[in-house]
Amino acid sequence: MAATEAYLEKHGVTKMLDAIVNELVSEKPADPISFLINGLLKEAGKRGQEPALLQRLVELKKTLLSEQAEASKTLDEKAKLSAEVDKLAYRIKHLCKALDTAEANG
Repeated sequence: MAATEAYLEKHGVTKMLDAIVNELVSEKPADPISFLINGLLKEAGKRGQEPALLQRLVELKKTLLSEQAEASKTLDEKAKLSAEVDKLAYRIKHLCKALDTAEANG
């Protein structure tokens, strides 16, 4: 038990959790879980630590931004191809009319 208490004391865990829980009870937020998580994240920031959760969120943000840029390029390409398809359909329609006229005139 002494090793556990020493660990908690060394890292300031008990004091930190007491402060977060006291703030929770004082504010009584609608979402206590998120409040506690945010309290832990703030404490990590104060200590100059970047939790794995934040690191993962940063990675996800980079991935999403990259995929968003790629999707935007794909949409632009799709729009260009769609316009080209419309032009080709127009040309085919008129070529068919010209062929029909030529065949009718023999």
